[in-house]
Amino acid sequence: MSGLKIKTAWTVNVVSIADFKAFARIDSSDSTENSLIESLIFVAQDLAEQFMNRAITYQVLQLFLDRLPFYSDTRIQEGIYTAPDITYNSNYIVLPKPNLIEIVAVKYYSDDNTATTFAPANYFVDTTSEQGRVVLRSGKSWPTTTELRDANAYEVEYKAGYGNNNGDTASLVPRNITNAIKMLALHLYENRDVVTSMTVNTIPVTVGTLLSDYKVRRLNNILGG
Repeated sequence: MSGLKIKTAWTVNVVSIADFKAFARIDSSDSTENSLIESLIFVAQDLAEQFMNRAITYQVLQLFLDRLPFYSDTRIQEGIYTAPDITYNSNYIVLPKPNLIEIVAVKYYSDDNTATTFAPANYFVDTTSEQGRVVLRSGKSWPTTTELRDANAYEVEYKAGYGNNNGDTASLVPRNITNAIKMLALHLYENRDVVTSMTVNTIPVTVGTLLSDYKVRRLNNILGG
């Protein structure tokens, strides 16, 4: 099993209050609802992240893994298998919520909860793939399982989002994502009642269409779940 924790949450909205007002045709000089608008933009961006399984603006994440499922001593059960093989041998860890900016640290924990940093010389950081990876270098191996605790034995801390920091991230977000956030924020602004499957004010299909190309879909891999 794996678990993803947010160490440093995102704080930068892709859409500014001024941009939203221009999009919604609201008088820019009217500041009476600025706090509400800002909160709705935040909600819209958060919903977009959840839908896409993707980090939009700069944040720091921690991926915890109980184990790595590709040790050479993993026992293969007898029988005929019809389901996908999710324990195939591999030399990398796939990180959820792209885009990967950089790895902060890879750590492993002994049974007494002592943390040890896995030397960066042991792995290569792949920021080119659609989902970033920590890849073992040739001749290297992961820490032995016999000395590690049973739960959350491995930790990968990393930075994710578009851009390298809070200062430049918003301008690098794809236009379709930015426009989808504007549309969703406007929908929330104009429809303040609870939405159900039976109401007419459901989330616009256009928003999902704009975000669908950026949605992260994971199959046949339990790493980064």
